Amino acid sequence: MSEAALSRLEGVCARLEQLELKLGSASGSGTLPGGASAVGGAAPGAESAFVKAFDDLIAEFFTPLVSGAKGCGPDVEKIIAAYKDTLAAQRAMLVIAGNNKKPDAAKLQEVLKPTAAGMEKIESLKDRRSKTFNHLAMIAEGAACFQWVCIEPTPAPFLGDIIPGSEMYANKVIMEFKGKEEQHVTFAKGFKSFLIELQKYVKSHHTTGLAWNPCGGTSYTAGAPLPKAGGPP
Repeated sequence: MSEAALSRLEGVCARLEQLELKLGSASGSGTLPGGASAVGGAAPGAESAFVKAFDDLIAEFFTPLVSGAKGCGPDVEKIIAAYKDTLAAQRAMLVIAGNNKKPDAAKLQEVLKPTAAGMEKIESLKDRRSKTFNHLAMIAEGAACFQWVCIEPTPAPFLGDIIPGSEMYANKVIMEFKGKEEQHVTFAKGFKSFLIELQKYVKSHHTTGLAWNPCGGTSYTAGAPLPKAGGPP
């Protein structure tokens, strides 16, 4: 696959690794705050509280977007399906984090690959020739939010910086279709709400970074998919 999306994620993680080494030499610790967090951690093989909270987030705020996309045209259906798949990849990473210690940089890049591939797929579907380009751009800009798993120690503020890029296109959709085809307005408002709720979720469950389990194992294989009722299968 193309390495564009993965390179962006790896670049963030590489900078974090350098910071981690500096902090480790200063304090004798080899982990950043998020990597050392036990909040939401689970015993190996169990499902973390933060994974269940993620499922709830998807069920309430993203699943309606999947059905709502059907009223916005085939291009929107395709890109929201790609976003759904990437959410499933990120959920798998959350399961891994809840059951394992924070990995080294090389292993972390391997764990990130499915999410990076999903981001790349979403970006490839942002077709400027589409009649629903603003919808596509709104979702593609929102895909940058998947990078929060690489951000320490302030992932929620990072999302606060990213979300306005998506909101700009959401507002264009709202302005274009308000009073005409309200399903587009509902869809755009729903996507905005989803990103805002994602930021709240990260702030609550991963305050200083993705909450790896310091008492966990070292089996960095894909976690279980989302429940069918909760979104991405």
